[in-house]
Amino acid sequence: MPRQLSVSREEIVALLRAGNLTESAIAEQLGVSRPTVASVRKTLGLPAPGKGKAPEYATIEDAFRAHAVPADGGHVEWTGVRTGSDAPMVRYRRDSLSAYRVAFRLHHGRDPEGVVHPTCGQPGCVAGAHLADTPMRQATAQAAKAATRRGPVWVPRAEIVALLREGHSNRYIGRALNTAPRRVGRIRAALGLPTVELRVLPLEEAWRARTRPEGDGHLQWTGTYKEGTPVLTHAGQHYTAYRVAFGFVHDREPVGRIYPGCGVARCVEPTHLEDRTIRQTLSTQLTSIFGSAA
Repeated sequence: MPRQLSVSREEIVALLRAGNLTESAIAEQLGVSRPTVASVRKTLGLPAPGKGKAPEYATIEDAFRAHAVPADGGHVEWTGVRTGSDAPMVRYRRDSLSAYRVAFRLHHGRDPEGVVHPTCGQPGCVAGAHLADTPMRQATAQAAKAATRRGPVWVPRAEIVALLREGHSNRYIGRALNTAPRRVGRIRAALGLPTVELRVLPLEEAWRARTRPEGDGHLQWTGTYKEGTPVLTHAGQHYTAYRVAFGFVHDREPVGRIYPGCGVARCVEPTHLEDRTIRQTLSTQLTSIFGSAA
């Protein structure tokens, strides 16, 4: 569907009466469709322009800038011609080129590879800084995947030393700080501290050693998962991290499935977990306040 622009009828009329531009040239200059110009001309009873030509530009960059209008938020609107699928195009001499590719080259100083389109969420934006080609999108996707990949992370040496001096084992410190136990062992050896025999932690301590605080009071599980559910193996027994956490704040066994009611996937903060009984109670309370529509 052609993009609608705020061009006044008077602007079209003025160029038609001047008589030195074709309908196509007027449409390109004002950023409207040729049928719109033709409709205004026919309404006025004016003859079709018999002469005129589209604006000539010294470079393709000039042709691009003539139709690129800065907008709020760093976006750039395109007022030139578009394809039937609403893709912005630059007309330069006898050629038509993608406005996305021209803008990309102006901003990045190189020709794009593959498909170019805006990544800012603003349809049709031709701001060079808001465009990405195929390699850029692939690099962004790989970085996002790496950021979400679970595994040991780097922690300051001082934090490891502090737990070593408290007498904890390498494995305990590795779980508590989400770092590699082998690194803990190397630091232990460098400090000349004795090896600590592995002891069986109390259930709650073992559970908390596999959690990490997140923003807004959420708690992330750093232990293992089975089919997407956080699990804890303790003293030869297998538990879901949800069921263990539920018991920290409730003096009863959970009923049915347990999952976080805070909306954050896999959050294991005990106060954020709900079983079937809690969910039914909340539903009843909402219905009594707002009616069945709740």
